Amino acid sequence: MLLGTILLALAWAALQGDFSLSSLVTGYLLGCVVVFLLGKGGVLPDDFESRVRSLLSLAAFFLWELILANIRVALDVLRPRLHMRPAVVAIPLDVQQDDELLLLSAMINITPGSVTVDVTDDRRTLYVHVMHMESAEQTRREIKDGFERRIRRLFR
Repeated sequence: MLLGTILLALAWAALQGDFSLSSLVTGYLLGCVVVFLLGKGGVLPDDFESRVRSLLSLAAFFLWELILANIRVALDVLRPRLHMRPAVVAIPLDVQQDDELLLLSAMINITPGSVTVDVTDDRRTLYVHVMHMESAEQTRREIKDGFERRIRRLFR
């Protein structure tokens, strides 16, 4: 529960617009009360701590990928000759639920240089257009081992 209370303390400080020690301590104490009450009422799942870790892992990975993709696209724009190798790649899916699929598609779309094109009716294959493809297998592995694996861990 420590991680949840720390996140609530940071959220409190952000909402207050004040990251002073007193604001963080106040947020932490309020977070302790909230987590305690939610735990008592059976609202928090048993795996709350691992879900928070999974969410933080996904957010950190996404931010890193976002930074790398922006740099890659910016360098491509600044070069005198384009080095793009666009392609549409079929990616077999392990995620099946609407919320998992929506989050995966949104993260791919938000990342510069990639766009979700379509998903098959049986939800087993996602088609993604990428600007810079080294190989289809590498692109599949990047999405499956990166975004999809972390999304599955978050929703399980």
